[in-house]
Amino acid sequence: MSEMLEQIFSGAYGGVAVMALITAAVVFFLRALYGPNGRFRDPKWDESNRRIRQQEAERRERLLKQIQDEADEDGKDGR
Repeated sequence: MSEMLEQIFSGAYGGVAVMALITAAVVFFLRALYGPNGRFRDPKWDESNRRIRQQEAERRERLLKQIQDEADEDGKDGR
């Protein structure tokens, strides 16, 4: 087993494999700290993002209703 690992890491793509493993470890570590339910996640930012998403959804609903009302008016005019 150790010979196989030695061949993998000392071969032509050994450096790439080591960099990929280190990068994956860093990504998973940061995700655990700052991702969903992470230890260092700021609740103020979560609340702010929730409010922004809600405002955008309300704006989309108003726009959709406006477009539907305009389409209904066009249909009533016989266009």
